[in-house]
Amino acid sequence: MYALVSKFGVDSAYPPFESKTPSGELVGFDIDLGNAICAKLKVKCVWVENSFDGMIPALQARKFDAINSSMSQTEKRAKAIDFSHKIYANFEALVVRGGSALVTMPESLNEKHIGVLQGSTQEAYARKHWTNGVDIVPYPSQDQVWNDLAGGRLDAALVSGPTAESGFLKTAQGRDFGFA
Repeated sequence: MYALVSKFGVDSAYPPFESKTPSGELVGFDIDLGNAICAKLKVKCVWVENSFDGMIPALQARKFDAINSSMSQTEKRAKAIDFSHKIYANFEALVVRGGSALVTMPESLNEKHIGVLQGSTQEAYARKHWTNGVDIVPYPSQDQVWNDLAGGRLDAALVSGPTAESGFLKTAQGRDFGFA
């Protein structure tokens, strides 16, 4: 007898939505939500890790049945895939070293290096609104953004606020940083 399976694509670098414990177990809001959906449908949940910028192509290639990684609906994305109703509201934030005078205005960011997740709505926003003299630096994973911000190779990072708070600001690496 075959068990029914639902495969969810997820990028595990976005606490509190999805992340990994030190033992490698996937945890977070999106993981709990997916497990609840699978329980309701009486199917086995299978989690397929994928880079965020490759989520839509992987879904289209049928590597998984659905994306269960926090993804904002944009006009371009809605042309490629279907979205559920919005489950929660997110906010975007600029993360800077404590004491920094940077703010989200383009003049403040002139000649600064701003890290963003490649393929994210944050990258799209930055490229649309910060066009003159701001160096937008895309990264394939959020962990790489945090590493370069902490290492001084970036002046700031434009990210999901809850992800910044749980995945960076509350860690030893992010203790000297905050929201602009």
